[in-house]
Amino acid sequence: MPGEFLYQKGSPAGTIDYLLYWLIISVNKHLQELPDLEIGLSLFQQRNENNFIIGNRELTVKNDFFKISLFKHDCIPKPELYLSTTWIHLGIIVFFLIILGLFSGVLTQFKILVSASFYPDTEMKRIYYLHAKLLKKRAKLRQKTVKEDAFARTVNFWFPILKARVAVRKKERSVLSDNTV
Repeated sequence: MPGEFLYQKGSPAGTIDYLLYWLIISVNKHLQELPDLEIGLSLFQQRNENNFIIGNRELTVKNDFFKISLFKHDCIPKPELYLSTTWIHLGIIVFFLIILGLFSGVLTQFKILVSASFYPDTEMKRIYYLHAKLLKKRAKLRQKTVKEDAFARTVNFWFPILKARVAVRKKERSVLSDNTV
């Protein structure tokens, strides 16, 4: 079905897209089927050749008929560039996009190095912030490693639902203990 490739099947946006596409195609089809309009044009002209007010007047009548279509058949453009003729160009563009995507990490590091050379004070603030963030994560990790053994870490890694159930049970116990006190 036309228009479905843009959205997931059954989504409201896909339905609206398809309905608009169907409306345009059906109106286009009906306008192309309309017959041409024939317009008659009659021109009347009086000429005074010798005298300005009274004289020999010559009456000229001209009748012309024009055929005008309501809808131009070549209104919707046909594609001039097909995929078979442009696949080399598209391949080159995709290749460069992949290369730039792979080098985005390196380019980001290069950007940080250049900005650090121009703004050393800001770079020092950034270093202190990242160092403090690492220290907080390490402190949390030490607390977790003291409490958990290697088997529990492995189980929690492979089965995170079990870890969530344990956390819910701990909360329920704390609520029950708070209620009993």
